[in-house]
Amino acid sequence: MLVDSHAHLEAVDDLEGSLKRAKEAGVGKIITIGTSLASSRKAIEIADKFSAGDLQIYATCGLHPRDAKGEIDNLGMFHCFETLKQIAKSSSKVVGVGEVGLDYRLTTDNEQLTTDEEKGFQRELFKAQINLAADLNLPLIIHCRNGWDEIFELLKTTINYSSSETKGRIEKSFDPELKTEGFSTSSNSKVPSLWGVFHSFTGIWQDAKKALDLGFYISFSGIVTFKNAKEIQAVAKKIPLDRILIETDSPFLSPEPLRGKQNEPKNVRIIAEFLAHLRSQPIDKIIGASADNAKKLFGI
Repeated sequence: MLVDSHAHLEAVDDLEGSLKRAKEAGVGKIITIGTSLASSRKAIEIADKFSAGDLQIYATCGLHPRDAKGEIDNLGMFHCFETLKQIAKSSSKVVGVGEVGLDYRLTTDNEQLTTDEEKGFQRELFKAQINLAADLNLPLIIHCRNGWDEIFELLKTTINYSSSETKGRIEKSFDPELKTEGFSTSSNSKVPSLWGVFHSFTGIWQDAKKALDLGFYISFSGIVTFKNAKEIQAVAKKIPLDRILIETDSPFLSPEPLRGKQNEPKNVRIIAEFLAHLRSQPIDKIIGASADNAKKLFGI
């Protein structure tokens, strides 16, 4: 069974047809992603309405640093954050906090277009949602564009790592069979109080290694199939199989040979096929491992 771990179904044309084609391609689970208050509500609505039988849809709720900027400017950071918290608590279909992160724009000459003020806003928004994910015991779905060093620093410093209660709660979430009374709270047993996935990974191996060291998963989208994505492909070859997710980011980022066309969840099979060829592994191994990883990460 294929799992599309990241799609924006509210933006997909012909949604019912797209979901039918996804089932025919062997997709059994889709996670549709919120990037604003409006799209987070819509993600839950779609998950509730279209989950049936052999295709189950789940939702995440988050404030993307660009997509949610208008809502935050109109309603205020505090109001939006409190509303997001209530949306996330409103449905059992919600399995993550995201899409969140940093989105810094550069010119073609690699000069910064994002102002220091805008960067400060993005950092504060990200920190608030890191804490929300920890409070709700949900994984983070992280978007990163040109902010790798900062994003890792924020992940390392925002959460308090010293609480044994939090450590026990998070450790149990990694392994549902683990009993909290058997969890060691010694100072030598630091357990990160957040976890999640870097979606549509576009970094280099050093970035991937930092993410893996923090306990995060790495998700590959259609970008990995692009002819000019050699550094991303190099990462995809090295990532341990038990940390790989696959996604379409529908309706964006259609894989080769479909670039320029609307993407949809059925195309997650193309990404699995590409990774299987790239890694010289059977496609069933890629499909099975990525599905198992998604189930483990999101509890689905």
